Amino acid sequence: MINYLKIENSQLIPSQTDTDETVWLAVEKPNEEEIDQLVTTYKLPKDYITGVLDDNENSRFEGLHQNTLEEPALMLLQYPHATISPSGYTQLDTFPFAIILTTNGKVITVINNSADFLKQTVTSPVPDSQLPIQETLILYLSWQISTSYNRFLKELINQTNKLEGELKVSTENSQLYQMMDIQKSLVYFESAINSNLEVLNMLYNARIFTDPRAHLPRLHDILVETKQAATTTKIQLKLVDKVSDTFSAIVSNNLNNVMKILTSLTIVLTIPTIIGGIFGMNVKLPFANREDAFFWIFVVTTATCIFVIRRLKKRNLL
Repeated sequence: MINYLKIENSQLIPSQTDTDETVWLAVEKPNEEEIDQLVTTYKLPKDYITGVLDDNENSRFEGLHQNTLEEPALMLLQYPHATISPSGYTQLDTFPFAIILTTNGKVITVINNSADFLKQTVTSPVPDSQLPIQETLILYLSWQISTSYNRFLKELINQTNKLEGELKVSTENSQLYQMMDIQKSLVYFESAINSNLEVLNMLYNARIFTDPRAHLPRLHDILVETKQAATTTKIQLKLVDKVSDTFSAIVSNNLNNVMKILTSLTIVLTIPTIIGGIFGMNVKLPFANREDAFFWIFVVTTATCIFVIRRLKKRNLL
């Protein structure tokens, strides 16, 4: 699907067709016909588009060597997206996002999966800039991707803190599955953010920008945001590894405590059974001829159980 966007009053407005006012072509899950249309119309290398169809595609920059944009250039970044893991919990994956700069001043973006940050980008005002629209959009989209990582990282931190609060009473595996999904998300984030950093650093020396120095302040903010995400991911990954080990030990210890209590209760409940079994024999026993025999047997049984319970508690076995 191809969406054509133009700018009016600093807002991105959709249009039905590609016109001279169109500045951005947002392509999502393109089919073969749409791919051929884009390749023919804008004289693009086909792999600029088909590369995004591979969810494992790495971040890269092509066409950076040009002094002026005489042929299309590609910047491919990875963005985060929430999915459902096989264990049934929320997991964050990363997918490729292609930004193609055409020779006629337009930007083409291609994705093969839905992207949450794109919805916010389209509805938000385009930042005022003295840069050409291509350079403005490429920096704006890079900024949105960088901030989306930090936004998702805050959610992961909150999930981790919530799981830590459940450690005291946990005896189930569900929290371990959730912790495993958080670890997987952070591993994906670490790889994707580091790859994005390499590409964004290339923009510092890119010669395709009209004024090489004009974009540096904005690019600096993007790099600061991305490096913050990289640092947070690295720290959180270490913390989650430690919490996961502690989690496993605590779950095992909690289960041992439950089994200890159940075993102690079994011992206590066995006492009446033993005494009842003895006095249930068809042989002559003490108190057999007394009318209040049952009462005294009950008293002795209860006293014995209370004594055993206190001894178990004293030894921290109950």
